[in-house]
Amino acid sequence: MAAGSDDRLDHGHHTSGRQPGDQDPDRWQESLRTYCRDLRAWYRTHPGLLALARAEDLTALASPELLRIDDAVVGFFLRIGLSPHDAHRAWAITVLQVAGFAEVWDAWHDRQPAGADPAGWTGLPPIPLGGLPHLARVAEHSVSTEPGLLFESVLDMLVAGIEAML
Repeated sequence: MAAGSDDRLDHGHHTSGRQPGDQDPDRWQESLRTYCRDLRAWYRTHPGLLALARAEDLTALASPELLRIDDAVVGFFLRIGLSPHDAHRAWAITVLQVAGFAEVWDAWHDRQPAGADPAGWTGLPPIPLGGLPHLARVAEHSVSTEPGLLFESVLDMLVAGIEAML
């Protein structure tokens, strides 16, 4: 592991502001949305953390303290009525959706490539899409979407998926 990597992970995790047990099972949909918005903000504040996690084996850093937040989120999913199997799936998918959004969509908007036009970016490459009929079809209807609005669509789909597991 690179020098300082464990310090960055530890600092990022403990200064995230996220606290276990903040989720209300009686208002689980809004609690989940709030948690995801906070997690997205945390990932955006620590943009190198996802790259670090991909590039290095962080298994040695696992500890009960570092996993406390994840344990609370899994407990939240169990309290709303998911089976242990589905609670694991819901937790993993939640983290993957939020982290993936922050890593791809937010990262592009937060640190745009030189010469990029954020107002015109739809997520599709600005290349001719001949021979790619499905992408060409949706490109005709694609509009630039402010990242916060698109993230709310991610949350809508996440909540609907979890509702389907209940």
